[in-house]
Amino acid sequence: MDISIIVPVFNVEKYINRCLDSIFNQQFSGTFEVIAVDDGSSDNSLQLLKKFQIKEDRLKIIAHEENRKLSVARATGMKAAIGDYIMHVDADDWLLPGALARLHSKITETDADIVVFNYVSENSKGERTFRRQIKKELISTDKSKVQSYFYATCWNKIVKRALTYTMICGEVSVNNTEDLLYSTEILFSAGKICLVPESYYVYFVNNESLTHIVKPEQYIQNQIIILKQLQKIVSKFNANPKLIRNILKYFEKCIYLEVAKTHFWYKGGNNNNSKLLREFSHYPIMTKSRIRRLKLSIKSSIICLFEVVYRLGFKMVLGIIRKSIKIKYSSKYQEALYANN
Repeated sequence: MDISIIVPVFNVEKYINRCLDSIFNQQFSGTFEVIAVDDGSSDNSLQLLKKFQIKEDRLKIIAHEENRKLSVARATGMKAAIGDYIMHVDADDWLLPGALARLHSKITETDADIVVFNYVSENSKGERTFRRQIKKELISTDKSKVQSYFYATCWNKIVKRALTYTMICGEVSVNNTEDLLYSTEILFSAGKICLVPESYYVYFVNNESLTHIVKPEQYIQNQIIILKQLQKIVSKFNANPKLIRNILKYFEKCIYLEVAKTHFWYKGGNNNNSKLLREFSHYPIMTKSRIRRLKLSIKSSIICLFEVVYRLGFKMVLGIIRKSIKIKYSSKYQEALYANN
C-alpha cells in the first residue's frame, strides 16, 4: 500500500462527501486507503460514511463510541494504517486534483522522509487565497532551515509512516494545537525533508469548527496539556536548543493572542489565566523570563497588545481581530464546544 489517508470525523455531515470525493476522484496509479475515524459524532456523519463505503471499498471506518478528541482520532487512524506514507485530511477540507500522484512521485523521487507543500484557503463564499509560504523547492537535512514551514497543520505534509510508530502526540485528548505536537515530533524524527512550492490542499475556513469556537480560558487550559507533551517530545529527542526556542515562539504567539481577547472582548478571565499560567513553571522548557513576560501581559492590556503586535505583526493582528469578532457562540455550537473541550 502506497498511501494511508487519515480523516478524523466529528459532526461534519455537511462536508464529508465533498472531502471523500476529492480523494477518491484522484487520478493516481498507485494504491491508497482512506481511514475515516468517526469520533463519536451525534449527527449523520457515521451513516454517511457507511453509505459511501458501499460504493468504495478503499474506505475503512473506525468508530469511537464516545468523543475522544482530534488528537486521539488522528492517532487511531495512524495505528490502523498500512501505507508506506501517511497524509492527514480534515473532513471539512479537500484535496486538489492530481495531489496524490504528484506528492507520491516527489517523495519517492527524493526519498525524503517528509514532503511539505503549500495550500489554498477557501471561505463559505467560495473566495480563495493561495497560501504560498514555500517559494521554491528545497531538500535539506538541516531542520532549522525548514522548521518554520512545519507549524500549525498536520495536513500540509506527506510523511513516511515509519516516523509515526512511537509518537507521543496522540497520548492525550486535545482539539486545539495538536497539530503543533504532531508537526514537532515528525520534524525531530525526520532525516531528509523536501519543501515544494505547489499547492495540493484546500483548507476550508469553517467558523463553526471546534477549533474556531473555543474560549480563551479553555484554550489556555488546553495549552498546559500541550506544553507537557512538548516537554516530553524535546526530552525524547534531546532537541537542539535553537529548535526549542523556535517552537516556543510559535507556542507563545497563540497564548498572547488569547490573553489579549480576555483584555478586549472576553473580559474578566485574566485572574483565571494567571492561575493557569502557574502550571507553565512545572516545565523546564518554559524559562522564567518567558513566564515573566506572559504574567506582565495578563496584568496589563498595553503590554499584551505590544507583545501580540510584536510577535504577529499589525496587519495580521487586525485580520485576526476582525475574524474573531465575527464568531457567534450560538447554542448549537456551545453544546459541541462543552462536549469536546
